[in-house]
Amino acid sequence: MATKQLSNERLNGHIETLANAGNLNAPPGSRPWAIAVRLELQSVLHDAAFNAQQLKAWRDLMKQYAGYRQLIDEHGKAFKSYEELCKAKPPFGLGSDPSDIDRIVKELESAQVKTLEEENFLFKEQGNRSKYLEKFSKLVQACPDQQPINAHKIVKVLRTVLSNAHIWRQRWLDLGWIEPLLGKGRGYYQITEEGRKVVREWLAKVQSATLNGGLWVSIPRHNSKKAAEQIIKTLDVEQIREIYELIGESLNQESISG
Repeated sequence: MATKQLSNERLNGHIETLANAGNLNAPPGSRPWAIAVRLELQSVLHDAAFNAQQLKAWRDLMKQYAGYRQLIDEHGKAFKSYEELCKAKPPFGLGSDPSDIDRIVKELESAQVKTLEEENFLFKEQGNRSKYLEKFSKLVQACPDQQPINAHKIVKVLRTVLSNAHIWRQRWLDLGWIEPLLGKGRGYYQITEEGRKVVREWLAKVQSATLNGGLWVSIPRHNSKKAAEQIIKTLDVEQIREIYELIGESLNQESISG
């Protein structure tokens, strides 16, 4: 009878800690909070595109408030330490050695700092707000009718890498141009009315400046080098990149059809 009761307690414990999403707004250190933080750790740790700051923050909170004590292992026993939680296989634990998690955080932080430096150099060269709006306007045009936005959508629209997509997403979020999309799940956003407004105003100014400055670019038809020099002189980096990609796509189609 005692064995059966223990088995039932173990089953109930598994159901309680594994069958719900917990609550990040619950008091730190409580069981609902610990369940939610474990899910966040598992999510960012096993996602190749996770954010180093998020992983570091959830790790530190789990250790600070001893949330692991509210969670149970595969045998139905509460974890005695953060290290035990790390080494336990999912869905009970993180499936990683604590030292490996620390190493991953350091490597990601280093990679993200390098990416930020590269992005910041580009912004200095072309102007901060103009660059924000140039990128963001593409997202607005690609997402009518409040379509959900996530990092992968940004990658597709901007034709960039996932790490840069996360950077753009965070900056647009800080500016109030996008906001979390309630009811859709973590990582999904929608464009705010403020975001659409700044894009409308910016596009109006850009179009006005383009018309006043001359809409046509004169290039020598039979001199490829001078034509390229004129295009580089007249257009910005993003416009040149788009022209390059369009020409490449056109040549590929001709090659296939031929």
